[in-house]
Amino acid sequence: MENKRPEFGITGYSVLSIVTEMHNYFRDLQSYYKIAKGDLVSRLEATSDEATIEELQDKIREANEKITFFHVLNNSISSVDTVLHTEKMITEFTKNPPNS
Repeated sequence: MENKRPEFGITGYSVLSIVTEMHNYFRDLQSYYKIAKGDLVSRLEATSDEATIEELQDKIREANEKITFFHVLNNSISSVDTVLHTEKMITEFTKNPPNS
């Protein structure tokens, strides 16, 4: 049985660049939902209408859930990004690309 080096299945992009882009994207999404939550809280504080309060509370719960998910994704991909940018991994993926 031949031991063949796996090939990265996405052409035109490196493992390093994709992981870095995902890290930035998840971080930005986390920030986006934090800002959205802040806007919702401001709207909640400015209203006394019970139906609007309930609707805004639901949206705040949904924003909190997304903030939590993107926090986990951001932290996870941050670890991957950090490891991939060590000298040994940079050498592995740039001097010995998987498709060579």
